[in-house]
Amino acid sequence: MQLKFVFLGLSITSSWGNGHATNYRGLVRALSAAGHEVLFLERDMPWYASARDLDQVPWGRTVLYSSIEQLRDEYLDDIRHSDVVVVGSYVPDGIEVGELVTANAEGVCAFYDNDTPVTMAALARGECDYLTPALVPRFDLYLSFTAGPTLHEINVGGERGARAASTASWTLSSTNR
Repeated sequence: MQLKFVFLGLSITSSWGNGHATNYRGLVRALSAAGHEVLFLERDMPWYASARDLDQVPWGRTVLYSSIEQLRDEYLDDIRHSDVVVVGSYVPDGIEVGELVTANAEGVCAFYDNDTPVTMAALARGECDYLTPALVPRFDLYLSFTAGPTLHEINVGGERGARAASTASWTLSSTNR
């Protein structure tokens, strides 16, 4: 069964200064190889634009967008009609992006946290630029790069109250074959 995925991530086109690109590249490559339709939406940011090491992403379709307005105007139908929409940590204007996705997506909405300890600390301080405590339970799934007590804190009944939380370590093991 072919599924349609939309990712809104920090960067897939530039691995400069972040580990997100390598994770997204592996995941998107594996999903595309399995026959799924993948759209990766990346905010066009100057610091990544000047250091792109993958101008043409060979898996799925990658689009650079310039603003929340452009995201809403041009890609809302893709978000709305996808089977799975994934919003990553550190996405520019991530709170607005998360609100847009959770209010409109008809499929599964997931938050993909590549920096869980940093995210949890920023949420506790009230200083997280890409996620709020109120937004966490609006996602159907919270994928985390951690386990143990932190994952329990995120999960249903925990301090953060996610509907479902799971370690995302499967990403690395299933995509790096």
